[in-house]
Amino acid sequence: MLKSIQPSDLPAPPEATARIVRACSVSDVGAHQLARVVARDPVLTAEILRTVNSAFFGLSRPVKSAAQAVTVLGNRALRNLALCLAVRDAVKPGAIHGFDIMDYWEDALRRAVAARCLSHNVGVDPDEAFTIGLLQDFGMLAILYAHPQKGFAWHELSSLLPNERLSRESEIFGVNHHEVGLMLAETWALPDALALPMAYHHTTDSEDIPTEHRLTCRLAACADEMASVFSAEDKEAALRECRIRIHVAFGLTADRVDQVLELIPQGVEEAAQSLGLRVQNQPALEDIMAEANRRLVKENLSYQELTWRLKKAVAENERLVEQLKEANRALEQIAYYDALTGLVNRRRFHEVFPAEIARHSRNSQPLSFVMLDLDHFKRINDSYGHPFGDTVLQSVASVLKEVLRATDIKVRVGGEELCIILPETDVKLAKQTTERVRAAIAGMKLQTSRSQVPVTASFGGCTWRGAVRSRDGIERVTKRLIDRADVALYEAKRSGRNRVVWYNF
Repeated sequence: MLKSIQPSDLPAPPEATARIVRACSVSDVGAHQLARVVARDPVLTAEILRTVNSAFFGLSRPVKSAAQAVTVLGNRALRNLALCLAVRDAVKPGAIHGFDIMDYWEDALRRAVAARCLSHNVGVDPDEAFTIGLLQDFGMLAILYAHPQKGFAWHELSSLLPNERLSRESEIFGVNHHEVGLMLAETWALPDALALPMAYHHTTDSEDIPTEHRLTCRLAACADEMASVFSAEDKEAALRECRIRIHVAFGLTADRVDQVLELIPQGVEEAAQSLGLRVQNQPALEDIMAEANRRLVKENLSYQELTWRLKKAVAENERLVEQLKEANRALEQIAYYDALTGLVNRRRFHEVFPAEIARHSRNSQPLSFVMLDLDHFKRINDSYGHPFGDTVLQSVASVLKEVLRATDIKVRVGGEELCIILPETDVKLAKQTTERVRAAIAGMKLQTSRSQVPVTASFGGCTWRGAVRSRDGIERVTKRLIDRADVALYEAKRSGRNRVVWYNF
């Protein structure tokens, strides 16, 4: 049986860092006094100067002395930087058998960068948020430091979702990083602003959290969910839980959450370089989402199961009933509709399209399918900014709703890629309908403060009529329709864009 962890089992803060933390806790300590404290340790001074002069801080001119670092950063930011460097050096590579410490730091940096990126949306100081994110799982490192024979467990733990990981830690070690994090915070004499998010980011509803620290505890919890999108084995579940958690905590839409997630890979690489850590090339969110969508289609996870999981997760506390209702409404919107455009989303499309093929097979009716892609959309985003790009997508969605029938199914597949299912529509009518949509989009009057912006789209379509008698047959027809429409769309773009090309199925 594993021994219980005592303060003496934990890594101690370097004396220089401890002096800085103590000095910063004194309200009237001056910049000159603090600079003298820093300058007493030449190694720490050199590390602080190297880090603060890195691209991550983006300062306009180099910082050349401890006194100048104090002046530029301020007491709190200097304290946070010293803590980050101390935590980085708390456990040396190879000290724990079977434990990949660089993998741990990569995971910790994702939380730190996620907290920093999200902080701009919720009103928290970005540097404080980064430090909270980096420290919030320091308890896990301390557990492995105290039980080095269990270092191999990190590989399993790092692939789990946050709440699953917390439970598994208790099973393996008899303690979790929350509990040890609070012990560490006391040992290192950390201020409440850093200690409480370390101790309560899995229990953000605890009555022990003072009102002024609830926001940063919720921020740390959301940063944990965001980091798991990149590290968890179940990408689809991680992405879903991340969107729900941040929507409930801060009211951000799924699209806005995705925009923040997109910033994390580059941020991790920049932060690692500034702290002298080496991490692998980070996967892009686009690749993460592709993997999540593949898993979702394969498992055909139902909306009822999503609801059940959400209810199970929040039913532990009756005081979350109102939040549960709000989350359920958000979940229904996420499950079926794209948050930005109001069109059917990718997941719902993969449920509806095979069902429509089966229905048309029984009735021997023609079914037409169209894929469309906005022309030069990246150029629009780069020239006028993403908010204007969102306006373009919303305007195109409005055109689809106005021009098409209520029974036609309009889908946002992802980014600027859209598609349309035209039930009981033959080739002639489908081409006429698609041409009306093309002309309506080309006729939109979208204006920026500087000029009017032309928007066009390219279309590829095909029509199917036939009979299928098995699930495999439906899947084959579904794939063929998508493939044929994609080929036609490619030809529309290749031959000049802003046109309709039809593939003879």
